[in-house]
Parts: sequence; C-alpha cells; structure tokens
Amino acid sequence: MKTTHSLAIGSAIVALAIVGGCGLKKGSDSGPSSTFTFRSDPPTSYIQVDRAGMPAVATAVITSKNSYNQAKPSDDASGLFVPQIQTNVGAIHTKLDDDLMAANLTPASTPTSMAQAGPLIVPDTLKITTTTASGFPNGRKLTDPVVDVTLAVVLLNLGANTTGTTPVPQTALTLANIPLNPPANDRPFATAFPYLAAPF
Repeated sequence: MKTTHSLAIGSAIVALAIVGGCGLKKGSDSGPSSTFTFRSDPPTSYIQVDRAGMPAVATAVITSKNSYNQAKPSDDASGLFVPQIQTNVGAIHTKLDDDLMAANLTPASTPTSMAQAGPLIVPDTLKITTTTASGFPNGRKLTDPVVDVTLAVVLLNLGANTTGTTPVPQTALTLANIPLNPPANDRPFATAFPYLAAPF
C-alpha cells in the first residue's frame, strides 16, 4: 500500500521548478509552453522518495539515506538524525581542516559546527520569513551561493579571523567571496517562471 508523506517546502519548490522546466520550448528562455498539461492525480497517488530543503544534507552528512529521504521534518526536529550528522561532520573536519588552514581559513570544531549549522539544516526545510529580506537561508534565490554558504557554516569558525598577512573576520560569505565555486550561472536566467535557463 502506498503511503503519503508530507513534503518539505524545499522539495516542493525543486519539483515545481523541474516540472515547469519540462514545459519550456526548445531554444527558448521565455517561459513554459502553453501546451503543457499539469497532472491532476490526488496526493495519495504518490510516495515520497526524496527531499531537499537544504542542499547536500542527505548527500554529505546522512548515513541512512533511504530512511532520511522518507522521513518528515518533524523527525528531524526530534533529533532522530542528529547523531549521524554529528559523526559525519566530525569526519569531514578530520579530512578537510588541514586544507582549510593551508588556505588561511580557521576551521570550526565539531561542536561549533553543529551549533552554527544546526538551525540551518535541522529540520531539513527551506525557511521563508516574509518580514525580512529574501536571500539564502531566508528563501533561496537562483543567484544565491547556496552551497558556498552552507559549507562556510559547516566548516568555518564564523566570527573568528582568517590567518595570513591580513586577517579578516570569517562570515557565511567567506567561501563565496573567494569564490570557491563559479560566481554566476553560465546562461542568463529567464524573466518568467520557472526562470531557469534552458539546458541547451
């Protein structure tokens, strides 16, 4: 028997963007095709197989991925997956701290990482507050350096200074400002929903 699980808002947004992208006409960034028909199946026709409110959480710091992907945000809030997250965050620091220090960055201890990242990734939902400015982690704009911010919160001791000849305070944007990853998309975004550039 199929079981319906409530989806985190992040999963819904990702799915909506993918579905909307399927309606793009080839070679056009102008928006969805008028001929696309959305499915009208009832929610009970589906089962939850994945969730992705926050980027890379299940990939990087969760061991029991199937159980995690089928769980709910309330399971996260209960602390069900915190031991796995803590163990894997510690393992990541063991592997990467020497590289961070070689780059004149100050890594966080595992307890500090958990304190910084906990509110961001537990529960695994995309949080939106309409009374403050938009931008990750308050929502997620297409131009936000989401992975760089997440990595900084998990890896760096925020508030501590970098090392080297001109120390500066480390922030959630430290890795984005290096930049660690490409600073912009290789194609301009569309001006209408779903806004993503066509992949061809």
